[in-house]
Amino acid sequence: MSRWGRERLQSEIHEQLSEILQFEARDPRLERVTIFTVKLSKDMRHAWIAVGVLGDSHQEETESLAALQDHRGFLRSALAKRLHIRHTPELHFELDETERRAHGVEELLKEIKREKEVSR
Repeated sequence: MSRWGRERLQSEIHEQLSEILQFEARDPRLERVTIFTVKLSKDMRHAWIAVGVLGDSHQEETESLAALQDHRGFLRSALAKRLHIRHTPELHFELDETERRAHGVEELLKEIKREKEVSR
């Protein structure tokens, strides 16, 4: 499959998994999950899915990630029914750290600004 095909499949997996989580998943821990990105391996046998979890606590993130791991089989099966491709990729979930990193950078910039104001 061409590069265009992989990008299209990544987009379709993102869309379909979002719908499955919203309308078919029964576990309340999955209600807080948002899918940010989907990256497929070159052979398209593995999909790495970066997710975010609504809520502030680390415990909520851990619980939701554990629920995703517990329901990987169901999610892959539901995805296979929707995609109609020969091999549905193995799903690997990970927390998206982008927001946390951005907040850390923002805090560092504020600290630098405060130090400059104090040194004047």
